[in-house]
Amino acid sequence: MTESSRISDDALQSGGICVCNRFRRAARLTSKVFDRALKPAGLRTSQFTALVTLDKNGPVAIGELADLMATDGTTLTRNLEVLARRGLVEDVAADDARVRVVAITDLGKKTYVAALPLWREAQKQVLEAVGSKRWTEMRVELDKIEEACA
Repeated sequence: MTESSRISDDALQSGGICVCNRFRRAARLTSKVFDRALKPAGLRTSQFTALVTLDKNGPVAIGELADLMATDGTTLTRNLEVLARRGLVEDVAADDARVRVVAITDLGKKTYVAALPLWREAQKQVLEAVGSKRWTEMRVELDKIEEACA
């Protein structure tokens, strides 16, 4: 092993320079804050986001919903199954029988509206830690990263 590859491997193992690792770590830690906040509503962050996205976009095919949420279909399907068992989402008729279309139910809307104050508190907590000016700058940078990686 060359000296340069060993140094690269050491840096990678520390997690300090890997872009993917740093973004995933920050996202996981941020999600924990929101998951704790949403727990009284019986929702995880990913489920709350699915409900909000369905409410905003109306009935949508799972593939399109996965694209809107930038998540993989398997993870999304697992979350939708939990939400469907609770009566928060439902399958709806689609023009193409091969496509699964889901929609938020009235109970789903009530659940996510009831969870909004919990979400707002988590949002406030994270924004206070980051700083609203810095968050505005970060949003611009995140938009650039999403565009570059899409």
